[in-house]
Amino acid sequence: MTGTNKPILFPKEYADELLRIAEGDLQSALALASAKKPGRLENVLYIIQQSVEKCIESVLVKKQIAFPLVHDLGILIALLPSQDYPPGGFDLTALNPFATIRRYEEGTLPLLPEEIESSIKAAQFVVSWAKSTK
Repeated sequence: MTGTNKPILFPKEYADELLRIAEGDLQSALALASAKKPGRLENVLYIIQQSVEKCIESVLVKKQIAFPLVHDLGILIALLPSQDYPPGGFDLTALNPFATIRRYEEGTLPLLPEEIESSIKAAQFVVSWAKSTK
């Protein structure tokens, strides 16, 4: 995907590929979170944000809703009909900083194990939601 703010309508078949990539991202985040030396914990949350983003995009593609290529989960969620919002809805936007500014900061805001665990659970719910959305 190229960087543009112009909404793009992707072919419906692309939804399955996006969902597979999102599931792979979540598996990567789980592996990193459970590693003995995970490196920067911000990276775990970055990968989780990416998984959630791709899940939402997958649903947008399934529903044939054009969307801009942005990392703002709020913008993507707002494009969906309200009855189709992902679990957690706009609370998922708490992950946005990990796709932007927190990628470029090192430990300025400590991450608690509970934050990582709750983010992983949220992403698991979003993956299930995306898989079940028609």
